[in-house]
Amino acid sequence: MASDSCDSLKSIRLSLNLEYIGEQAFYGCTSLQAVFLPPTVTYIDDYAFKDCKSLRFLYVPESIDHLGDYVFLRCDRLSTPVSNNLSKVCYSTSINPQMINECIQEHGIELPTEVDDEQMTALHMLCSNPFVTADCIRAYLQLAPEAANQEDSDGMTPFQYLCKSDVKVIEDRSFSSLMIWWYHCMPPQETETGKKRKRE
Repeated sequence: MASDSCDSLKSIRLSLNLEYIGEQAFYGCTSLQAVFLPPTVTYIDDYAFKDCKSLRFLYVPESIDHLGDYVFLRCDRLSTPVSNNLSKVCYSTSINPQMINECIQEHGIELPTEVDDEQMTALHMLCSNPFVTADCIRAYLQLAPEAANQEDSDGMTPFQYLCKSDVKVIEDRSFSSLMIWWYHCMPPQETETGKKRKRE
């Protein structure tokens, strides 16, 4: 598996049966921002993500038996491993609404969830997840609507991540209704309408 230094690759949907990531597989993918590894991955070879300068998070699953040398060399923006319960759930490649509901009920909302200085919440992570569904996002926002307009260190909201990412939910027929519903979750003073009313 090799990307041949694809500097325009921002996200990738890996096979849920993937077991091996080869040497220099994503070497030089300078635009790659997030990688969601399925729990089937057991082997990551040397320099696999070398020079992925935009890579912000990648959670190495417990299934890993071998982590090669200099796998994350010069990944300057890569945050510390995900330790927050909700973030781990939102990172999962088998994500579903029930997982989100159960995690929030057991551990609470956990907002804001900062990952180092990137200020990314668990919802940012969920909206970057290529395996997310519209129902997962609804489940999150029903319990934590205040997360809808949280900005990360780049000034990006979770919804902006969803719109920019090549995720399956964009093709979902319920996406447009989700978009409308999302903005209903945002506090009025933070919406453009709210800002106009304030100025008036």
